[in-house]
Amino acid sequence: MGNKVLVVDDQPGIRLLLEELLKGDGYEIITAKTGKQACEQVIEHHPDLILMDYKLPLMSGGEVLQYLHDQNLHQPVLIMTGLSPASIEEDTDYFFVKEIISKPFDIHMMRDLVAKSISKEKL
Repeated sequence: MGNKVLVVDDQPGIRLLLEELLKGDGYEIITAKTGKQACEQVIEHHPDLILMDYKLPLMSGGEVLQYLHDQNLHQPVLIMTGLSPASIEEDTDYFFVKEIISKPFDIHMMRDLVAKSISKEKL
């Protein structure tokens, strides 16, 4: 299998879309639907990239990022949001947050961002 990508979104349709899209590109996909599950999956699977919605149940994206920072888990993160990127900038100001992506997103752009983010980490 290829690199591991953790897809975190409370909307099943988005999880499924990203899972199918990225599996087709050879990535191993792990999913989570809550911020709490995301933290558990990071500990268990050590993904190469985290693709995460900002508004999540149980723990927000900002709380997950704080948890990752506190635990010294610095995998690259791409944040997806329906909110204005400027409105969440303060909560996402971590060096391991590589992009804030507005929803709805273009799937071709998403594929490129995932590939670029993983290849940068391998350097």
